[in-house]
Amino acid sequence: MGKANLIERLMDCWNTGNLDGIDQMLSADFVRHEPDLRTSTIEDYKENIRHYHTTLADFHTESMDTIAQGNKVVLRFRTTGKKDNVPVVFEGVTILRIDGEKIVEDWVYFDATGVQRSWPRRKARKSRFRIAYRKTHPRRGYPMKSR
Repeated sequence: MGKANLIERLMDCWNTGNLDGIDQMLSADFVRHEPDLRTSTIEDYKENIRHYHTTLADFHTESMDTIAQGNKVVLRFRTTGKKDNVPVVFEGVTILRIDGEKIVEDWVYFDATGVQRSWPRRKARKSRFRIAYRKTHPRRGYPMKSR
């Protein structure tokens, strides 16, 4: 299996959510490095795929560019889906280190700002304290003047 076939199978696992082939693609000592500086194992990686599929309806990710050099493959990807019927789109880059025919390491970076911008926000409920405070202190905490 070549690098192109390996990447194609990996993208297929991400898009279908079918994780049966993951163990054949990832090395037993696989490590994923994420933006928040956590590292994760094969089981964490599988859970991450499941998480995206349960969180985003119509989840889809595609490789926009692929560059292979030596034992590394770099993918620029774009991910789309829907959260609460609102489109979510973000892009990122993943760098894969391959040993033989298995992925040993994965460094992933994505546009967290883009995710936050497109992620549906729920309206914050006003607290009772805030409403009561504003009734008695309408401007910057000064008491109301009696007229």
